[in-house]
Amino acid sequence: MALQLVAFAIGYAVLVAVSAKGRGAVAAIASLIAVYSIYAVFFHGVESLTGSLLALGEWSDIRVFIYIFLSLLLAGILKETGRLDMLVESISSIGCRFSFGAVPAIIGLLPMPGGALVSAVAMKRKYIEESRLPPEWATYMNHWFRHVWVPAWPLFQSIIITSAILEVDPSEIVIRTWPASIAAILGGTIVAIPILLKYTCPAGGRGGLVQAIWPFILLAVLVFGAKLPLLYALVATLLLTTMVVRPSVDNIKGATKFASKPVVHAILFEALFLKELLLATDAPNALYEAASSSGLPVVLVTYLVPFVLGLSAGGENFFAATAMPLLKTYLVGPAGIESDLLLVAYTGGFLGVMISPVHLCIVLTLDYFRANMAKTVGLVAAATLATTLIVLAATLLL
Repeated sequence: MALQLVAFAIGYAVLVAVSAKGRGAVAAIASLIAVYSIYAVFFHGVESLTGSLLALGEWSDIRVFIYIFLSLLLAGILKETGRLDMLVESISSIGCRFSFGAVPAIIGLLPMPGGALVSAVAMKRKYIEESRLPPEWATYMNHWFRHVWVPAWPLFQSIIITSAILEVDPSEIVIRTWPASIAAILGGTIVAIPILLKYTCPAGGRGGLVQAIWPFILLAVLVFGAKLPLLYALVATLLLTTMVVRPSVDNIKGATKFASKPVVHAILFEALFLKELLLATDAPNALYEAASSSGLPVVLVTYLVPFVLGLSAGGENFFAATAMPLLKTYLVGPAGIESDLLLVAYTGGFLGVMISPVHLCIVLTLDYFRANMAKTVGLVAAATLATTLIVLAATLLL
């Protein structure tokens, strides 16, 4: 396990160095994978690499590529036809600075892989052209506030997976984890104060909110009301949206070009490959064994295990599916769920994913805004620290 941690540490150090030189997200993530692959080959054999590559051919991973393409195609059509601009303008009518976080947060109520790129497309004009935010600040605002509902909204996969593992209804998870959302809003806003004081833009016009947001509502109804699989719901929403908004041929070409960007799918491939490589090298169990035998207080173990697993793979479903089974003996006691420990564990996983440089949402937005990864992750790290301190203080004092 010590060697695994060294490999992770070296890999992330190389990633930061590569990104600091402006090499781009694809090269940065590739450097991390290269370092960890060396460890994997030496201690788990070449089959750990080949097995991870073959696993990408399974439906569970292939469908993620399809989800991303369809999600971005929908976003592209809404952008090309002006519907996303309607959404931004109607919300910014309350105040330009309010829209910096509110638009990503509203779009974030509908979980979808790489969904921060949808809100990034919506907010590009407001962030970059009107407010002239530095690209790192634009990426930070979009990425952070897009995810503030992860601990409090039962539509997120991590809530559903955790509820299945602990054998309770998702509502039983949410009533214990929702304070992390409040902490994330507070922590994210504290870090954002410098830009909220310095940058602004013209207020938007009123109206257009329903016209802009109905496809997202429809998708939510199909998935969580009609219980359609996400793939079918995305296809149905895309078809109905196309019928209603009637995009031109040029609109469709523009949307298809946006959804087909090679760099988007290269980043997705890298993130999924790293996830499979971590599983092939049994990283979750090794981490848990090291943490549980270290003599650390239980509260730190329940925070660190999900945090590191979230950091390593950058996926909410990954931290929930790997960390929560390992921590179940801590999280469920004779009297039922240990509320404080569940809040700490979920916060750790959520924040590990948020700060992960292989999180699809942050790397796709970094590429879209052409932001520096190291500087952006530094901002996310500050918000992560603030949120952690708020949650731990609430857990210990209340």
